[in-house]
Amino acid sequence: MSQSHQDLNMHPSSSRVERLRKRTYQILELEQYGLAKFINKLLMFVIAITLVVVFIESVPNIRQNYTLWFAWFEIISITLFTIEYIARVWSAAEINPLHPWHSRWHYIISPLAIIDLLAILPFYLGLFIQIDTRYLRAVRLLRVLKLTRYSSSLTTLLQVLKNEYPAIISALGILLMLIILASSGMYLVERDAQPENFGSIPMTLWWATITLTTVGYGDVVPITFEGKALGMVITILGVGIAALPAGIIASGFTKERQNRRDEFRAKVITAYSDDGILSHDELREIEHLRIQLGLSVNESKALIRLSGAGHASSTFKFCPHCGESLTTQPPAE
Repeated sequence: MSQSHQDLNMHPSSSRVERLRKRTYQILELEQYGLAKFINKLLMFVIAITLVVVFIESVPNIRQNYTLWFAWFEIISITLFTIEYIARVWSAAEINPLHPWHSRWHYIISPLAIIDLLAILPFYLGLFIQIDTRYLRAVRLLRVLKLTRYSSSLTTLLQVLKNEYPAIISALGILLMLIILASSGMYLVERDAQPENFGSIPMTLWWATITLTTVGYGDVVPITFEGKALGMVITILGVGIAALPAGIIASGFTKERQNRRDEFRAKVITAYSDDGILSHDELREIEHLRIQLGLSVNESKALIRLSGAGHASSTFKFCPHCGESLTTQPPAE
């Protein structure tokens, strides 16, 4: 009896905690309006101000005159980021309520959670370990990575880099091989004329890298005929080779955007296929997917119109009663 009463007494409290955890997870991870939108905007604002403070704080006069203000802002921002991190880890149990700690650990080792941890960890390490404040200020710039959570464009770019990783590595490998070959060739033809600039292959790496990437600072240039001829060939090769990674990323970005449009349209078509209309709940799901995929409002409206028109045209090709075709057939001759 006492055990039963104990279970009954524990249940309301446990239920309240579970409801609070679920609501926290919805606000931080699922919802995009109301309180969730306010929290996201607040965190984005604090991140932006943090970056501005890091830049301004590097000016000695300003840092000396406003040291107290900077310290208070750091404490406030760290408090907000710490609360956010703890809340996300705690509410991550909602991913799989049957295995809450496994869900939390899976979240902790995710890229976004690691970024959140790196945003606050230097501050707490500085409380126990003597760290140069210049390095602490520089590490605070890592907080800009937190914006990837709130920017669909950055999320898309990260997904593109992940998808095109093998091709990008291959292109960079080709570029690296050309840099080594260009450095070796220029070393052979210029080492006697300019031993101070091309006296070894490692010294020549600077010139080869700058030339192949088409930057060309001009601080080190070949002076022999052979060196100039080789430099022309390397520069021409650099125009095409150095642009390969950018082309791969641009192509991957276009492909990823198209995949997201196709995913959105498939969702709309599925919603239409049930009863031919979009209910309030279906519209909410579609809007949530739009935000998640990073599509604009106008883009999503156009896709919904196309999906609705396609569904209507396919729906009314046949009579719903007899199954006969409703399309006009040419008269038989």
